[in-house]
Amino acid sequence: MGVLRDQFFYDVDFSMAKSFRISEGKSLQIRAEAFNVFNLQILGIPGADVTSGTLGVIHSISSTPRELQFGAKFVF
Repeated sequence: MGVLRDQFFYDVDFSMAKSFRISEGKSLQIRAEAFNVFNLQILGIPGADVTSGTLGVIHSISSTPRELQFGAKFVF
């Protein structure tokens, strides 16, 4: 069981949507979403094995990279 704790993980997500009315009962929605907007990198837990040469070395990243997605929805 490790005695080291990982740092607090947080990220900022953002979503923006705009609806356009085309005619009676028909509309088009354009949407943009961003996950981890500021691309914050949270490092993984450092090695805790004192008998290993990797003591204190960080080999991973706990966070996900920035992701963007766009979409359109036609409502009728």
